Amino acid sequence: MPLETLRTFFGWMTLINLLLYAWSALLCLLARRWIQRLHGRWFGLSPETVGGFLYGYLGAYKIAFIVLNLVPWLALVAMD
Repeated sequence: MPLETLRTFFGWMTLINLLLYAWSALLCLLARRWIQRLHGRWFGLSPETVGGFLYGYLGAYKIAFIVLNLVPWLALVAMD
């Protein structure tokens, strides 16, 4: 597969995942109480537990985004 194709693929993948992460973070910030009530009702969790899970989710997503999307794209751009 040509490097230009890979670079384009990873570029779009990085952009899409960045937008998904930003959307998730914005929702967690603006709709935190609603999310806590919803998940508390569904799974019987306290608001503090749901908050911890949201924090862990955003952290894991950010690490996966950096390692699996951003770094490969930057490496392909640097090879040019």
